[in-house]
Amino acid sequence: MHVFRSCREAKEFLVSQIVAEAQRENVPLSETERKMLYFTESGWTLPDIMTAAEDFDRDYDQADYERKIARLIRKAYRRTCRQSEEEYGGWWKAIRSLEREDHYISVMIRIADIRPRGDQLRLLLAGLSIATCILLGSFLFIKYQIDPSKYMPSRDAFVFWSFRAGVYVLIFYVLLRLVVGGKKVDQLTSKMLSRLARTLRTRGAKS
Repeated sequence: MHVFRSCREAKEFLVSQIVAEAQRENVPLSETERKMLYFTESGWTLPDIMTAAEDFDRDYDQADYERKIARLIRKAYRRTCRQSEEEYGGWWKAIRSLEREDHYISVMIRIADIRPRGDQLRLLLAGLSIATCILLGSFLFIKYQIDPSKYMPSRDAFVFWSFRAGVYVLIFYVLLRLVVGGKKVDQLTSKMLSRLARTLRTRGAKS
């Protein structure tokens, strides 16, 4: 059982996991790249971290580096989930220990978008529950021919149902981002909007 008595121990554990994964995947990590895993402007870090940071700013692309480390984090974490319950617990203890301070490695962990076991399942079940409630409600309204306009003015009914539909769409969108991943959902949304815009332009040109 991993017990981290300081942020230093937590960070060293995570760095060791990332470096080990890089070695397994034959992904080269220079000395500067390894040192940047320790970068922070608060809390413990390497004695020469500012020199390493200057070298990094001069010789490396920050976005490429963060993507590279995020990929290693995802692979290392997935491997740990399959192979070692103790290491899995160590990951989350270390991550939560570093949340108390501002650490660069925490930024890349967020980019990697790793989640505790069961998180995605719970979110998926929540989304399915909401969708089921919407479908069930729609079925009951149709089956029993319930007309909301009988119970409230037509304008209020329109505002009410529009607001309700907007809330459902927003909830579904947020859950989808959490389950599938923000980047994939953004790409899908962008494609759908582009396709819709092309369709509208085509119809406008024909009319």
